[in-house]
Amino acid sequence: MSRVRGTAAYLALLLATHIAVFRLVSPATKDDILRAISTNLADMTWTAPLRLVGSALVADTSGTILDNILVIGLGIAVCLSALERRLGTLRAFSIFATAHVLVTLIVLAVVAVATHTGRYPDEIRYELDYGVSFGALGAIGAVTYLLPKWLRIPWAAIAVLYPLTAADWYGLLPDYSTLGHALSAATGVALSWRIVRSAPARARGDSGSGSGSPVT
Repeated sequence: MSRVRGTAAYLALLLATHIAVFRLVSPATKDDILRAISTNLADMTWTAPLRLVGSALVADTSGTILDNILVIGLGIAVCLSALERRLGTLRAFSIFATAHVLVTLIVLAVVAVATHTGRYPDEIRYELDYGVSFGALGAIGAVTYLLPKWLRIPWAAIAVLYPLTAADWYGLLPDYSTLGHALSAATGVALSWRIVRSAPARARGDSGSGSGSPVT
């Protein structure tokens, strides 16, 4: 447990914020909190840095049970902890934060263009958008080079393409949430190739041959 204390602390924090926001405060206060941390286009003004941090501190559990298992269970409890165990806390959470921040900004740009050109309805600019899913999908993609060679390509492909199975399509453009999930997984795969693959063998827990080792 000491090797994944960062992930354990983060999961405990997400549990605490979930209880506080969704169980302890009034519905009006809950709505105010979620609006304050939302990274939707209409509200991303000078408060953007605070929103980017705040949105990663409250998990959006409004999806299905499977969604929550994939995001919190697989993405954070399994994959983020595997990254922390092999790379250390700072590098693991740097990957998580990069996917969360970078993809959020890319999605905002897409929403801005798509609503301006009429591809997305204008009300999307105001939809609440918070949670840990972009970072979690980034972690799922980032464990690619911790897996055996034969599993890497299928794992990366499924991580990137699976979100598209639940997409709402606007012509050739998927909804912004699905787009963000696919981009997050792709970002994680790219970071896995750049950071995980090139990490010292002792940090990755392999023999240095480049064959990788399974997440266990």
